[in-house]
Amino acid sequence: MTQTAFFIGRFPRRQAVRLTALILLLSAVPAQALFLVNNGGFDINAADWNAAGGGGPWAPAHVASGGNPGGYVTLQTNNNTWSVWYQVINENLNVWGIPVGTTIIFGADMIDLGPAGNNTVGGLKIEAWNTAMINDYAVQFPVTTSWRRYSAPYTIPANTQSLKMVLTNVNYNGQGIARFGFDNVFFAIPGGTPALKPVPYVGRGLNPANPILSWTYPDPNRPGDTLTADVYVLESNVLLPTEPNLGPVLVDPGVVKVADDITASTINLAEAGYPVQSDKYYYWAVHVNDPTIGTIKGFTWYFQTFDAPPVSANAGADQYVWLTMNDGTPNDGKVTFTLSGSYVDDGKSPVTVAWALDPVLTQTDPATQVVIHNPNSLTTQVTIDNTGWFFFVLTVQDQIGSASDVVNVGVYADACEAANEDPSDIPARYPNGHGDINGDCKIDLQDLVVLARTWLDCMSSKLGCTP
Repeated sequence: MTQTAFFIGRFPRRQAVRLTALILLLSAVPAQALFLVNNGGFDINAADWNAAGGGGPWAPAHVASGGNPGGYVTLQTNNNTWSVWYQVINENLNVWGIPVGTTIIFGADMIDLGPAGNNTVGGLKIEAWNTAMINDYAVQFPVTTSWRRYSAPYTIPANTQSLKMVLTNVNYNGQGIARFGFDNVFFAIPGGTPALKPVPYVGRGLNPANPILSWTYPDPNRPGDTLTADVYVLESNVLLPTEPNLGPVLVDPGVVKVADDITASTINLAEAGYPVQSDKYYYWAVHVNDPTIGTIKGFTWYFQTFDAPPVSANAGADQYVWLTMNDGTPNDGKVTFTLSGSYVDDGKSPVTVAWALDPVLTQTDPATQVVIHNPNSLTTQVTIDNTGWFFFVLTVQDQIGSASDVVNVGVYADACEAANEDPSDIPARYPNGHGDINGDCKIDLQDLVVLARTWLDCMSSKLGCTP
């Protein structure tokens, strides 16, 4: 899956529009498996939250115990004008493997945690996006002081590329603090949620030399049950105008069942005896077998072998460099070194490369200047004017996808410090120590002077000698 986005912000009262009594509480979602999308437990830290400014004032928090084993999230607002919102997912439908026109059920477990009488409604909101939002649907619920499941149906409109799902708390009664808890955020599909998140995702290329398919199971309808899968594949020379019938009962001509009732969530087509050819389209479907529901027919996905993303990128070995010359003379307070990368690709579309400094991982003074002289060349020189650890990312991109790798470069004050820190240098050559007593990375008469001056000295009274 591409990186999931998490977001805090606010939206005005006019956007939180529907208080729907008919879907007041759907704690008994019809017999179907759920697909949880709750950020693995709602960890509240800098990596998961991104303040969108203003509003509230809002107060998000993560409760480690209760709800799921991973805890749950709370949203609090302290006035009656804005609602706090937390964006759970922002995912391309091709990544999820869900076609437009599908009716889904979206929901979450919710609880009223605010002071008595303060909270009015908690809410769920879903948005359909292309380059901009093309449709949204918000539902608000009078939430109780016990955990219950709330949900609503939504049909994905035409031209949707991605969905955003949002949790909201709303305080319209002017009573001050309003606080709600949220857990077990989910998607479901009436009749049983199928396998989702195909890899490769819909329309993406696959290298015929490494024909591995994978998917993600929903939760079983009855906790503790084991789900299995049947997998069907169809080869085509052209992109088909309509979806082929890939089972599980009747299938179009040419469909091959490559897996029968397997518990794994991945399959290697070559190992399954199904040859994958170059310059073809392949349609595939995963039908999930749930002990209490039966067979849940999967969506039809496809990949193509006309092009494949780069198989790998290699940014080279870690480097240990320094700011002074070997004789100790200054080098203008700078060091220039070479980054050299490589990659493996099928060559079916143009490839671009890019070097970039990772500002999050890099450990140095913020004022340090880093110059990548030819960032779009596999081999480039880099100049740095300070010490620290620097992380450079090589990204290789073709028309289908990309691959990346990271190389670490340590910049030290001098060659001796760099040599001592490089695990392939002095530590490897002298694993049991060496004669460089004064630490200047030279074993010479100066070390002998130190040795002679301390000859027969007692290191410590702990050794039973007299210092």
